[in-house]
Amino acid sequence: MKWGVGVARGCTYFEGNLNLPSGEHMTGNQSRLLKVGDRVSWHNDQADQGTVTEKNWAGVTIKWDNRSEQTILHNDMAQVERVPSNLV
Repeated sequence: MKWGVGVARGCTYFEGNLNLPSGEHMTGNQSRLLKVGDRVSWHNDQADQGTVTEKNWAGVTIKWDNRSEQTILHNDMAQVERVPSNLV
């Protein structure tokens, strides 16, 4: 599966406690700051978004708008980006 658990992921934009300069990757610690209900996207693609539906010590579960749910380990969130709340 193309979007399987353990695939390297990366982030370029966050707001609030998750601010990162453009081009920086989301770290495991920054992933742990995500909350249930936060909107995220794959590679900042507005057509490829999802919602964080679950969070635990190991990772987050994202329900993608255009496909099924996916659980991703915190340290594998490098290409998942948080969508700014004013763009949701």
